[in-house]
Amino acid sequence: MQQPAHSGTSPLKYHPAYEVLDENRVKRDENLQETLRKISETTYRQSTFTTRSVHGKSHGLIYAEMDIYADLPENLAQGIFKQARKLPLVMRFSTVPGDILKDKACTPRSLAIKIIGVEGERLSGSEEATTQDFLFVNGSSFLSCSVQQFLSNLKSLSSTADSTSEFRQFLSRILQATSKLIESLSGYQAIIKTPDHPAQGSTETHLLGETYFSQDPALYGDFMAKFALVPVAPALIALTNKPIDLTFAADSLRKSVVDFFISHTAEWELRVQLCTDIDQMPIEDASVIWSPDLSPYIPVARITAKPQIAWSPYRSHIVDEGMMFSPWHGIQSHRPLGSVMRLRKMTYELSRKQRSAPEEPKACEPTNLDDLCE
Repeated sequence: MQQPAHSGTSPLKYHPAYEVLDENRVKRDENLQETLRKISETTYRQSTFTTRSVHGKSHGLIYAEMDIYADLPENLAQGIFKQARKLPLVMRFSTVPGDILKDKACTPRSLAIKIIGVEGERLSGSEEATTQDFLFVNGSSFLSCSVQQFLSNLKSLSSTADSTSEFRQFLSRILQATSKLIESLSGYQAIIKTPDHPAQGSTETHLLGETYFSQDPALYGDFMAKFALVPVAPALIALTNKPIDLTFAADSLRKSVVDFFISHTAEWELRVQLCTDIDQMPIEDASVIWSPDLSPYIPVARITAKPQIAWSPYRSHIVDEGMMFSPWHGIQSHRPLGSVMRLRKMTYELSRKQRSAPEEPKACEPTNLDDLCE
């Protein structure tokens, strides 16, 4: 097992002063709720069942196990990583738009993980659960640097969402990482691609070869951190930037994931970047990339997924329809930080309420993976 390196720079402990609240937050939140409601209504009309307002299409639904490394230094032995142990989890690979697009549309890739059997003081709204969710995107920063800009972008989206082409384009612009992306930890350069304006020479590549970033910060026990999930198994690394076969254009990404897990084991490393300089690594501006020169990503756990049926209608029923993934499902030691994360809490709450309509299946928090391991 690879042991984590020790960081040579002391991390900052969290202080409430690092989170600056907007004086006009109440009015802004009301505007955002109305905007998000319009987007959710549009995606509902375009689907045969209630989908998420974003991340609507899943490509891989995988059960795995996280092995937390032993003998972590004190600043990394925090929260759920305080002691070495193995925990089961669910991985949901998806693309960002809320409508169900054919895979020929180049869109940002997303990964949500739900860790099961987590102990600790719970965040509001998840008191009865024993899970911890982490959300990742294949880019290291959020496009909108402030809540005001995010709200403005969402308003534009809600007013044009009935046009499928514009809907895809705005979603990709809002939720894709910025053009300032640094090289990922696995050594490749991420590229911005929008459905109607793909990057020159861009192709649809295998999503299992991507490095995924949390983009937004969260508490890491006494400290503040961002997370990255990095492929480390040779079979995964070989998929980095590898084009996929678009013969099955509607579900080519899903087929590529299913084909891989027929006979391969996947391994990723979960790495943590601790905040060491609040000015250069701000909490409230999610568009700022935290420089690895100030604080490198350090491994704290390994996630292993053995060969399995990586997607099926049954799994989709259990995960896509039966689970919600939110950074606000978890423990206080990993509470999300910053204005974008506070607004995302509202987004997920709105989605949960819509999906809890009487005619829709109820979302629930799992206590084991028995239902998934069919």
